[in-house]
Amino acid sequence: MAKKIVNRVDRNLARRLREARREVGLSRRAVCGKLPRRLSVSHTTIGSYENGTTAPPVDVLAALADIYHRPLTWFLDNREVLSGFRYRNLRQRSPITEKRKFEAQAAKWAEAYLKLERYLSSPRQKRLRPEESDIALPPSLLALAVRHKFLNIDEDDRIDNMISVLESFSTWALEIKTSLGIDGAAAQHGNSTVVIFNPDVPNERLRLTAAHELAYVLYRDFQSTFGLSASQLEQRAYDFATSLLMPHSQLVKAFEAKSLLKLFEYKERFGVSLAAMIHMAEKSRLVSTTVSRGLWSQVVKKGWQHNEPGFIWRDRAITFEMMLDTAIQTKRITWGDAERITGIREHELRQRIAVIFEGDASEKNDPGSVILRVSPLGIYSENADESATEA
Repeated sequence: MAKKIVNRVDRNLARRLREARREVGLSRRAVCGKLPRRLSVSHTTIGSYENGTTAPPVDVLAALADIYHRPLTWFLDNREVLSGFRYRNLRQRSPITEKRKFEAQAAKWAEAYLKLERYLSSPRQKRLRPEESDIALPPSLLALAVRHKFLNIDEDDRIDNMISVLESFSTWALEIKTSLGIDGAAAQHGNSTVVIFNPDVPNERLRLTAAHELAYVLYRDFQSTFGLSASQLEQRAYDFATSLLMPHSQLVKAFEAKSLLKLFEYKERFGVSLAAMIHMAEKSRLVSTTVSRGLWSQVVKKGWQHNEPGFIWRDRAITFEMMLDTAIQTKRITWGDAERITGIREHELRQRIAVIFEGDASEKNDPGSVILRVSPLGIYSENADESATEA
C-alpha cells in the first residue's frame, strides 16, 4: 500500500512539473540554466523528473517552484486533470508548444477556480438538465425549449449574458489570452465542463462560442443515445447556438425589411454576428444563395469579415475573479489564504483581477455612428455585388 501511495505522488509530481514548465514557456535546457549552480542538473534529469522516473530532492523542487512561480505545496497535491481539449477555430499547424502552454494555463486557473469555490462553500445550483424528449427536438426547437423552460424569456427577448447562461448549466468559464488565435476551448474536469474564452475575439463571436459550448453540454449525455457522429454533433451545436441567440421568428423580421441597417439593428439587439445571420437566413431559405453571396461579398469588400461594425455588449467570464475579490474585500480570506487555497502566488492573483478592469477600459467596440455610414441600398438585388453603394 505504501508503495502505491508513493507511486501516485510521483506521478502527480511528474505531471505538475511538466505542466508548470509548459505554463511558463521554458524548455528543459532553459530551466537548467536558471537553477542555482549548487543545484545544477542536466536537462535529461529534468526530463526524468517530468516522466516520473526519478523524484527531485526537496531543495531542487523548491528551486523549480521559484522558477515556475508556484508555491512548493502545489506540486505535492493530488487532483484531477483537464482532459479532452476541444478548440474553436484553431489554426492548422499551430505550434504544439503554444498548445501545451495554453492547456497548462487553463489547467492552472481551472483548478484555482474549483478549489476556491469549494473552499468558500459556494456550490453550484442544481444542474439544469433538459429531458431526453427535448434533446430529440430539432436544434432550433431545442433552443426555444431552453429559452422558455430554463431562461423564462420569449422569442423577442435577448439573452443579456450568454456566459452566465452557460455557467447555470454547471459549466465553469474562464478567460485566458493566447497567441493561438482561437475563439475558445473546452475540456473536461471529471464530469464537469470547463470552457475557456479568448477575451480578444469580437463580442459577437464570444457569445456564439458560449452558446455553441452550451449545446455540447446539453447533447453530451445523449450523443450515444441518438448515435450522433462528431460532425453531426458539431452541426447541431451550431444550429442550436444561432437559434438560441436569435430565434427564427426574429431572423424573419430582421430580413423582411431588406435593409442592411435593419440587419445591424437586430445584430446589436440580439448580440449575434451579421455573418451568422446571413448563414442562418440562407440555410432557412429566407434569402436565396445569390443574395447571401452578395451580402457576404459586401461584408468582405468593406473589410468586415474580421471586425464587423455595430456595438455588442461584452459578456465576461469572470465569476472566479468576482468570487475572489468579494472574499478578499469582505475579509473572508486574506491574500495569503487565497495563495494557499488556489496554489497561485499572490501577485498573480492580484494581476488577474487588475486585468479585468484594464479589459473593460480598453473595450474595442464603439457604440458610435459607424453603422450610420452603411448604405442599405441594393443588397437584395440579384446583382448585389455591383449595385450595393459604397459606404
